[in-house]
Amino acid sequence: MSCFPKLRISMPFGLPYQLNMPNSMIGRLLLNRYLFATWLCYLTEYQLLAIFLLYQRFDIAHPIECLSELFDWIVFSYYTMARMQLLGVHVAIYGLLLCRIHERLPACHSSRQVRMRQELPIKLCLLTVLISLGYCSCWLYLKYMDELNVDVDVSYTGHFLLMNGAFCGLAYFLSEHSKFNSEVWPLPIVRMNHATTEWLSWQHFEFRSTLPRIMLYTIIFAAIYWPNMNGDREASWQLFRLSNCLTMLITLKLYAIKRVFGMVMHCELPLTVQQKQDQRLPLVMALSLDCQLYGFQMQAARDFYMLVSSSSGEQCELFQLQGNLRRLPKNWQALRDVLLGRITLFTLQLKNCLEIPKPQCQQAVKSAYPGLRPLAAKPKPSRYWSRRCGDRQPPCQPLYKSLLISPMRLLCHLRNKLQSCQLKEKLTCYCQCRLPFQARRPIEPRQLEHELCLGRPLVWLIPGLVAICVRSLEEDKHGSLHMDLEAIFQSLVDLDRQIGLVRELLLRQQQEPCLTLDMISQSTTRALNSMTFNFYSYLDYLVKDLELLRVLRKRAYT
Repeated sequence: MSCFPKLRISMPFGLPYQLNMPNSMIGRLLLNRYLFATWLCYLTEYQLLAIFLLYQRFDIAHPIECLSELFDWIVFSYYTMARMQLLGVHVAIYGLLLCRIHERLPACHSSRQVRMRQELPIKLCLLTVLISLGYCSCWLYLKYMDELNVDVDVSYTGHFLLMNGAFCGLAYFLSEHSKFNSEVWPLPIVRMNHATTEWLSWQHFEFRSTLPRIMLYTIIFAAIYWPNMNGDREASWQLFRLSNCLTMLITLKLYAIKRVFGMVMHCELPLTVQQKQDQRLPLVMALSLDCQLYGFQMQAARDFYMLVSSSSGEQCELFQLQGNLRRLPKNWQALRDVLLGRITLFTLQLKNCLEIPKPQCQQAVKSAYPGLRPLAAKPKPSRYWSRRCGDRQPPCQPLYKSLLISPMRLLCHLRNKLQSCQLKEKLTCYCQCRLPFQARRPIEPRQLEHELCLGRPLVWLIPGLVAICVRSLEEDKHGSLHMDLEAIFQSLVDLDRQIGLVRELLLRQQQEPCLTLDMISQSTTRALNSMTFNFYSYLDYLVKDLELLRVLRKRAYT
């Protein structure tokens, strides 16, 4: 039984989600960010409603009166507040589902049936929420069109526009959430300012790619619904323009919700190296999570690297001696145990993945009654015809017939082979599609890729550990970290050796290494090179293991 307090969050549609947190501070931090992102998306609903009302009701001749009237409609209307609550509930549920997908651990499924059984419920929840959100958004806009007496036959076009909103939600789900095991808000690898990161994120969400997609959605749905329209061409084009406007607003809203939640969840964590329980989050507490909150682990590892590698970070707090007896720094000891524990655990997991189980020799089953004759008779040995036995061989055909028939048979045989090969290739390409009826077909074990995904935070943790070691040359006045350098060298060398074995295995199997393995390999190689370069003059005093010393010197020479 775990001694940690459990925070239980009831997911919609019967999906319970249980977080096992070492401290309630992390739960409060994530909850506050979720509520703040939901509030921002709620304000976005009002902004989009204002854009729609300006598009429908703005009068150039009387702009001030028109703006004041629309302001009263949006802000001081109880009907607007009541209708917005419905959309706010949809936004809150959609944001909760996004956070759930972002924080879950990578799963290793034994078959496609198991993967579909675990992934399908949350996908269906996403699909339901998105379709309902698009439908309710169109319903809200249609209500305002009816109350503002817009010159459009709402009773006739209402069904078309409501179905168009549902189609927008379906199209957005297929383009953003249809893939299995996909990241919701991927963290950038390049180190940059938070404002620069968000600016690049919003630049990626640009109208050059969004507007053609909106037009495509409108044209496709209009082509489906066009045979049901009457012969009035002017009313048809007016309806087409209105549906294009609603499609743009709904698509922008769905993209904006995901961007706003990603922007808030990726804000810099208030980390500190001190163990005191103040307003900031202790670094050891944030890095010690290894069973839940995968997205939070990635963000904590990245922020840890930025904290310890920046020149404006907390200087010398890791190496301060605690108490009057000049004891070792508690901050560094706790952080060292967490970092070396993560590296050692990942190395052992890779080693377990590479171990090949020995085949067990199956002994022949002995009969309980050895003297008894078996009931079934032994099969007779098949008799193969031989050309040396002329008496048992059927008579040969005439030579002229064999010369004429053999080329024809050879051509038919080659043609059948070619057709079977082409059919086999087509079936292979077709079976690679993830279709529902192939759910029981087993897939190859991906335990190695699963362990690599779990070790992805090491891409930032290892460079952060090396940055602390390099900083200790100038800031560690008492030499408290130098006694742990041998263990750090040993952990990095073991991890580098294990990654080399993984690469050799993939090379023998004629497989290319994944992106995670490349990133961890590059981080480990650069970390070892940096450590060897900075501590080369002190290796004889720091490293007592002769084998490890030989490996480090060989790396320094190469």
